[in-house]
Amino acid sequence: MRNDPLPRPPSNGVESLDRGLRLLQLLRDDGSVRVSDAATHLGTARSTAHRLLSTLVYRGFAFIDEDHVYRPGPSMDAGAARLAWTKELRQLCHPHLVLLSRRAGQSANLMVRTGVRVRFLETVEGSHPRRTRDRQGIVMPASRASGGKALLAACSDRAVAQLFQSAPEEDRLVGDQLSALLRELESVRHRGHAINSGGTERDVAAVGATVNSLDGAAIGAISVSVQSDLFEPLLQQRLVELVQTTSHEISRDLAISDLHADSDTFR
Repeated sequence: MRNDPLPRPPSNGVESLDRGLRLLQLLRDDGSVRVSDAATHLGTARSTAHRLLSTLVYRGFAFIDEDHVYRPGPSMDAGAARLAWTKELRQLCHPHLVLLSRRAGQSANLMVRTGVRVRFLETVEGSHPRRTRDRQGIVMPASRASGGKALLAACSDRAVAQLFQSAPEEDRLVGDQLSALLRELESVRHRGHAINSGGTERDVAAVGATVNSLDGAAIGAISVSVQSDLFEPLLQQRLVELVQTTSHEISRDLAISDLHADSDTFR
């Protein structure tokens, strides 16, 4: 067994990045942290600690509870997607997302499902002054995100039930909650798209649909997200049409590409 010396701090290191990583370690090891604790731990002003913690919240590595205590967020324990083709999928979808965002004037997203969560691979922000924020890299419950619901709806009820019954405790759905989700997924299958209204963020709504490989497998999903108060019926219908059109266009390009999704998609 080798006993290599610990690495030394780099002479050209980025101090703010190092502070953020130290906060991640503190959250991981202590399970919670207040702004005052973070400032003491880092030896910085409270304002600096607050900015760093707010950035971790923004990227899903922390959340703040009702007592103003920061706790580990969903991105903290989310391992790598380990899907060798996600880079290719993102590259293939990027021009479609740009066009979708331009047509809708709102932010367009691409995501994949890993277990009972979705991981956002890319966001192209819209031109609207009140566009929704960049979600790239963020992990969310699939049962709440519009694209996640569309991906779950591509599975059988039995497969969905098994996913949630065997999920980690914080993600598990059983009984009435699972039954309600299965009823919603049946509606998603009938409509061909999914709706999220305040499920992931209080003031955000979204329309989502799957993108499918040559054999018809749902390997990812796209969505358009919008501030809830802008999501009136006419805009909702227009977004549904735009998302479904883009879904078909991406699926067509996937059918003629050499991208091959593996079975990890359906873990």
